[in-house]
Amino acid sequence: MPSSSNPVQTSDFSQRPMNFKPLSKPIDDPDLATLYAYWVRRCGSRPMPCRADINPKDIVPVLPLVFIADICRPLRFRFRLVGTAICDRWHEDLTGRWLDELDFDGKLEAVLEQYASVARTGTPRIDKEEFVNEGTRYLHYQRLLLPLSEGGQMPNMLIGIQKAIGIDGYLTAMPKRM
Repeated sequence: MPSSSNPVQTSDFSQRPMNFKPLSKPIDDPDLATLYAYWVRRCGSRPMPCRADINPKDIVPVLPLVFIADICRPLRFRFRLVGTAICDRWHEDLTGRWLDELDFDGKLEAVLEQYASVARTGTPRIDKEEFVNEGTRYLHYQRLLLPLSEGGQMPNMLIGIQKAIGIDGYLTAMPKRM
């Protein structure tokens, strides 16, 4: 993949307005529910809030689990901000990294499509992922993806929350070399 992409500007998309579509199922995790409720309040009468509408002071309890990703063209996602709990579980600071350069143990295409669907439609979504990262670290989490937009119409960023399910992030046994 090329290493340079430009953040999407609202003018890069057709100017058709998006309609707000709430999540189809209730959120059972209190941290995901906290970010979602905050995002809905920040929407006001718009389909999605702008990045400037998001004040970290309003979501302090969940900040370690939160990330913001730029939507770039050609369609790629670059992490602008990644919470400490996420970085601790991945054992690296993901800030500035490209989503398509991370190791999802064969699940990269599915993860990319999850992000792309929110970028294309502006519809929030929740997904659960389970895999071994780079052959050594077990990760099992649920993730909420929410669109942000400069003009309130088409997404140019995603804000999300990634929370461990059970005990994840532990080292798995390394395969024995012959």
